[in-house]
Amino acid sequence: MCIQFILAQQKDCDLLFQWTNDIDVRNNSFCSEPIAYESHVEWFHSKTCSDQCLLYVCYHGEEPIGQIRIDILDGIGFINYSVAKAYRGKGYGTMMLKGIFDVIQQNKTSMRKLLGRVKHENIPSQRAFEKAAYAFRKEEGYIEYYKEL
Repeated sequence: MCIQFILAQQKDCDLLFQWTNDIDVRNNSFCSEPIAYESHVEWFHSKTCSDQCLLYVCYHGEEPIGQIRIDILDGIGFINYSVAKAYRGKGYGTMMLKGIFDVIQQNKTSMRKLLGRVKHENIPSQRAFEKAAYAFRKEEGYIEYYKEL
């Protein structure tokens, strides 16, 4: 299975809105309240226009299977990702976390490290990071996964 990383475009706004309000995505988010459409549209525009954010829609063939966002701050790329409901449990999360490492390295960004934070109860995401060979340390409210670039 091979996935492609395509930078998000305006046409992806509604798709990402559907994904972000999925019940499992909300439950695994550190801010679990549903997202209002107007807020999402503003957020989406700010992220796709920022040079401190890389927002990708991931595809397997012609099918969008998830999204991965890297927010860049002081040389650290903070990872946020989700897999569309129909594609969960099939290894796509791991492939996205491995693949984004390669995408970042190929683009020769100034990032030194990728870092993701996962709730203790989010076992599928923990497994994805671990299978993608990220190191980790347990914190009080989450597990922090990281990989040096």
